[in-house]
Amino acid sequence: MKQKLETQVATAVGAMLVGRKEITLGEVADGLPAHIRAANPSLKSMTKALVGAGWTGEPRGGGQVVYVPQRDPDEERAAGEGHNSEGRVVEGVAADELRLLIERAERLEEEKKGIADDIKDVFAEAKSRGYDPTAIRQIIKLRKRKREEYQEEAAIMEVYMRAMGMMA
Repeated sequence: MKQKLETQVATAVGAMLVGRKEITLGEVADGLPAHIRAANPSLKSMTKALVGAGWTGEPRGGGQVVYVPQRDPDEERAAGEGHNSEGRVVEGVAADELRLLIERAERLEEEKKGIADDIKDVFAEAKSRGYDPTAIRQIIKLRKRKREEYQEEAAIMEVYMRAMGMMA
C-alpha cells in the first residue's frame, strides 16, 4: 500500500532531524529522498512535518527562517535561561503558562488552516473529476445527522413540493 506523500515527507523529515540543532526548509527539501522530491512536495507539507515533530521556526537575518526544536520551559530553567520570567506572575497571571497556552493555540490554528486547505483541495479535485462539490457538501451534512432526522425532513420536503406542483 502506498503511503500518502505527506506521510512520506513527515517520515523523511523525522529521520533528517536526528542529531540536528537547527534546519532550514531548503535543507529539508535538498535532504528528501529522490522519489519524494520527484513527487514535488509543497513547502507547506515540509513545514507541517517540522511543526509536527515539535520544531518551531525562528526568523534570522535576511528573512530566513531556521527551525529549531521547541524548548521545554523546565529545560530552559535548568539551563539558566529565562531566569527573568521564571515563576513570574503579573496581576495574577502566570506568564510562562499563558505563553505556552497561546503558543499551543497558535500551533492548533496553523494545523486547522492546513486541514482546511486539504479539504479545499479535495473539493477542487472532486470538481475537476466532474463531481458537484455542493452536492458532496450536502451529503456530508446529511451523514452527520441521524438517518431518521433527514428522512423525516426529506418526506416533508416531498409533500410540500408535490403541493407546489414541483414533483409529479
